Amino acid sequence: MNSYEQMMCELQAELFEKSIDSFKCGSAFFVARFMNSDIAKELDNVDDPYNYISPNNTIKILNELYPSLNDIEGEKHSYAFMRWAGYIYRAWCLIKKTTSSKLYKDVKIETLLSLYDSFHTFSVEYCVDRIEELIIESKPQRKTDFEIYREIKQKSKTKNII
Repeated sequence: MNSYEQMMCELQAELFEKSIDSFKCGSAFFVARFMNSDIAKELDNVDDPYNYISPNNTIKILNELYPSLNDIEGEKHSYAFMRWAGYIYRAWCLIKKTTSSKLYKDVKIETLLSLYDSFHTFSVEYCVDRIEELIIESKPQRKTDFEIYREIKQKSKTKNII
């Protein structure tokens, strides 16, 4: 990642960290709301961090757009974890050229939380690649039509033998 991309990751990391004290809602609710927000969509298309609004201004905008962030209290994650999660999500979007909403659909905050202790000390590129591998491995693989056909043939052969 270049220095501009790293700066964008830092800005989002700071936003996630500040969300703990800025909103009543739990961390998981904040991340879900943010990753599916119009602000995140805009960030997906920004390649210059100087066009990115500051974390403090982003919090003000989020407060105006999504009052629900202050309606329900919830569990807060640690500052260190939230900073790391914000950084990883933005870096992942930049490295893999995906959108925040698509990424969040595949990688929920609970997944990152479960992997934090194992991955937070590694480089961001390594984390993204390894976590992506873990997610792919954990998803049931769709069988090809040929594999399904072969299984049906095998089952029919074993029925005829007995």
